[in-house]
Amino acid sequence: MSLELQIKKPEKNQVSDRISKLGHFLSHPLCIFLFTILLFVLSITFLILGMKAWTENVDLRPGVVKAMGVNPHFDTFQGLLLQQKAFSTPGVLPMYGSSEMSMIKDYHPAKVLTPGTGVTPFLVGKGGTQTIIHVLNFASLKDLEGKKVAIFLTPQWYAKGGIPQSFFEGNFSALQAYQILYNSKLSPRLKRQIAERILKFPGAYSDYPHLKRLLSDELESGYRAEVDRTLNWVPAHMEYAALEIRDIVKTEWHLRRLSKKTINDYSSKDTSAQPVAWDKLREEAQVEGMNATTNNPFGMDNTFYQDNILPKLQEKKDTDKSDSLSTSPEYDDLKLLIQVLQEKKVKPLFVIIPMNGRWYDYTGLQRSEREECYTKLDTLIKEEGYPVADFSSHEYDDYYLRDPWHLAWKGWVDVDQKLYEFYKEN
Repeated sequence: MSLELQIKKPEKNQVSDRISKLGHFLSHPLCIFLFTILLFVLSITFLILGMKAWTENVDLRPGVVKAMGVNPHFDTFQGLLLQQKAFSTPGVLPMYGSSEMSMIKDYHPAKVLTPGTGVTPFLVGKGGTQTIIHVLNFASLKDLEGKKVAIFLTPQWYAKGGIPQSFFEGNFSALQAYQILYNSKLSPRLKRQIAERILKFPGAYSDYPHLKRLLSDELESGYRAEVDRTLNWVPAHMEYAALEIRDIVKTEWHLRRLSKKTINDYSSKDTSAQPVAWDKLREEAQVEGMNATTNNPFGMDNTFYQDNILPKLQEKKDTDKSDSLSTSPEYDDLKLLIQVLQEKKVKPLFVIIPMNGRWYDYTGLQRSEREECYTKLDTLIKEEGYPVADFSSHEYDDYYLRDPWHLAWKGWVDVDQKLYEFYKEN
């Protein structure tokens, strides 16, 4: 005996009813609105992907990246596209610091470490880009495992108040903040710590209301926070997309301002890097420094001293007497930076720049305070297993510093050699 399974086919009027109901649903104003938004988001997403692909794979050739790296612009290192490309470009050592990155004179790495040496610096930093700004830089970048980087630390950052509000606001990147919050590979704990730090500078994100909501939601949990994240999803992604497009456009604008000669100079195919004659370079720097520091007892550049120090010399006497470098929020920012480097598995070299001992003796900042800062930095970094190039013992060396803060002549040659050796070692 056989069993027959009889499948009853829906009658034609039932199919018509279903189609009609689907049509009514799709024609509902809310459904049309949501579909329009989805289509718009997808269009923007594919537009950005296409623009990025062109810039990364066509325009940002190795020679262009190297040339832009030694001609730094705030627009480009406040973004992501060019920084990300620098880490994947052979022969490039990214260097992160403050104003010393943009003050390219004398024996600066941008002058000494050229393609002919086999290593070219990619400079990120300007006045006010203290530790927390570099936290944002590194936390927002991808695929950094095993990549080498040099990070310059300036002792003057470690004053009692830490980074001033104006410095943070002037160097903050909303694009990087968004990238951090959307980065699924960054630990939730680290995201919360970074978000909490950013929220202490409300002026920085006042023009980005949806970013502000995301930052606040990062510190919250529960149903209300999830609802807020859902409601904020579309406007936040639109804000983020606008920042991405701006990053691409500004990168393109700056690279097209490079001269063909500059690009050609940094596009050399010669892979036989020549060794640097460090002793000879150091002798040349000493002669230059000797001729440039003849009018003052602080070892400063004559012109800088004449224009910036001499007119207010008497006023500066003992003005730093009550200052301290031993307790500062900057130390906590450094710990946060180290956490980011650990999660990203980066290979950093920390460079501690000396203060001008003769000048700070004059302004009253105690030598014991300065030495405590150097020691604290050195210990904090080495405890985490990272190498330190500590030049603090050169506070009183001739021809080492251009002014109270910046390296020059012999100072840069010593740092250049350390950077070169760091890049070349396995």
